[in-house]
Amino acid sequence: MNTLQMANTPDYDALLTLFDQYHTFALSTHIHPDGDAIGSELGLYFFLTRLGKSVKIFNTDVVPPNYRFLPLWEGIEGAHSVGTYRPEVLIVLDASTLERIGKGLSKTLLPIHSLVNIDHHATAEAFGDLNLIIPTASSTSEIVYKLIKHHESPICKACALCLYTGLMFDTGCFRHSNTTAETHQIAAELIGIGDFTPDEVYRNVYEQVPVAKMHLLSEVLRTLEITDDGKIASVYATQAMFRKTGTTADAVEGVVNQIQAIAGVEVALCVSEMTDRSTKVSLRSQEYVDVSQLAAEFQGGGHARAAGCRIAMPYPLAIAALVQASQRYIDPDHFRYGDCQKD
Repeated sequence: MNTLQMANTPDYDALLTLFDQYHTFALSTHIHPDGDAIGSELGLYFFLTRLGKSVKIFNTDVVPPNYRFLPLWEGIEGAHSVGTYRPEVLIVLDASTLERIGKGLSKTLLPIHSLVNIDHHATAEAFGDLNLIIPTASSTSEIVYKLIKHHESPICKACALCLYTGLMFDTGCFRHSNTTAETHQIAAELIGIGDFTPDEVYRNVYEQVPVAKMHLLSEVLRTLEITDDGKIASVYATQAMFRKTGTTADAVEGVVNQIQAIAGVEVALCVSEMTDRSTKVSLRSQEYVDVSQLAAEFQGGGHARAAGCRIAMPYPLAIAALVQASQRYIDPDHFRYGDCQKD
């Protein structure tokens, strides 16, 4: 395996050379795709097709409704559509492991020549024949942007919209710690290229909330529990809640951010009971706990302030295990003015 990563100067040339060598490409991303997952794979799709390549996108899960304003989203195919299709190159984006694209898809979508892994998660595995892993990048969409710029190709309007959406999502609307001056410069360039406004993208992603999701939110918030020290907060959603409100686990997306906003909370947990009785988990931290390490204890991953995992146990046991694990990361000495509490 070859990891294309060199401090601040990633070598994009080997990947671009691979693009020159082959004609048929397949793209995929992680299950339950978010803004960066969809934005980066659509952005790369537009780049490759402009190079004259034949490109297909296969995802395990459907595109969520709030991302269906993105151009060509309807061209993304499901895992069942793979059949006997075999691309020369498979490119996996924003997935820390190959299995994250879905157990079925990871076994059926097989490249003839090369597997490429493009990701920005610090916990990412180098599972590709070529691995472009840049943990310092704000998003996978930023990596795709820089790859296109390195090729010195123009970015089309559709591509700019997709990459901006990914950039906006993974920086939490440019408020997370992975937002830098360069992030804003890239966003400004994409806005200048694209036929969109930032408020338009924000409204599509965050302000198209179905009434059913609000009813679910009401149910979930009633489950709020906070540890005695006020540092860890958790909520859960059950299959009974989904049936009552006519929603699915996808409707829980974003709830964890509201829990994180509670004053004094350092670690926020939002868990969902899945149909197979396993538990899907979203993790957030405020200042110093690296939740990617916490998620890794449960075979998950992500970023220092936002991560996730799936635990093969019922949600009450999963919450107990997560809270217990989180408490090991809660160190009073990390809190500002913590020495005032030692007397």
